[in-house]
Amino acid sequence: MRKTPKDFEELVKDHFRKRGYYILKACDAYMKGNLIGSLTEDASASDQNDANSTSVGFKLMLAKIVPKLFLALSEVGADCHEFKHLQHTEYLNSQPLNI
Repeated sequence: MRKTPKDFEELVKDHFRKRGYYILKACDAYMKGNLIGSLTEDASASDQNDANSTSVGFKLMLAKIVPKLFLALSEVGADCHEFKHLQHTEYLNSQPLNI
């Protein structure tokens, strides 16, 4: 989103405006331990998902970028209201790492 190719700015913004909700929903699920790749098309947990399957390293990395992602998606007009808790480091730090 930061370095959009010339003449593709609106296409990229529109994509993230439409998909931002699902991107944040997936990030939230991964922070809660859902296995990467196990979510359904609308970023819901699938029946075969094993909670707390996400690696500690991935959760730590995600915790660093999710607040910035939330802000960027908010700026392009994505529906982020349900995920306001992701913009706060305190919430992210409170998630169990399951070491």
